[in-house]
Amino acid sequence: MINVNKLVQDALALREHGKYSIARLKFTEAIQVEPFNSNYYRQYGQLSYLLGEHQYAVAAYLSALHIEVAKVEHYGLTEESKPLYDRLPSKIKKSLPVKGALMLYYDTNTLRHLAHAIADFDEEMMSKEPQLLAFKQLYEADLKGDFKTLQSLMGVFNRSLDDIREEEAEFYISIGRELALEWIKWKQIDNLDVGQLYFP
Repeated sequence: MINVNKLVQDALALREHGKYSIARLKFTEAIQVEPFNSNYYRQYGQLSYLLGEHQYAVAAYLSALHIEVAKVEHYGLTEESKPLYDRLPSKIKKSLPVKGALMLYYDTNTLRHLAHAIADFDEEMMSKEPQLLAFKQLYEADLKGDFKTLQSLMGVFNRSLDDIREEEAEFYISIGRELALEWIKWKQIDNLDVGQLYFP
């Protein structure tokens, strides 16, 4: 029997030492054991980003979001999700493809990662919007857990952590939400074979 907790611990230790490819393989194994664990897909996505394989990062983040939406659809609005749904403005509620899409207004971290996986690898966008290069470098240092480089870059780009969070919320999260609304396979939301649905 595979010990999934050991796989995850090993993967996180490997990631910390910059062994992203091997760490990703460990998360692949963890996904095979627990295919509906959205957190494993997020980790897979982050490692794919760090490996420069943005198409796999995008697939992993869409998979994570798909699973979270599908859970709400399967179980219906629960004691946890109903207050979240009720708090959404009626205009947003009416625009949701399914009720479970409420997760796109609360799982903002995955949306942020999704947007980075697209924008940070778009050379044309980077050349037109030089400030995006600063965001990319800050994000990458943060993702690597390289806090020394992050502090240095914050000084170079004259940004505080609060500035970074605000800019991410204004730009990346909204882009991530737009992409998710467009790319999640809503008509197949009850299909949890996300590997088949999203991976190239």
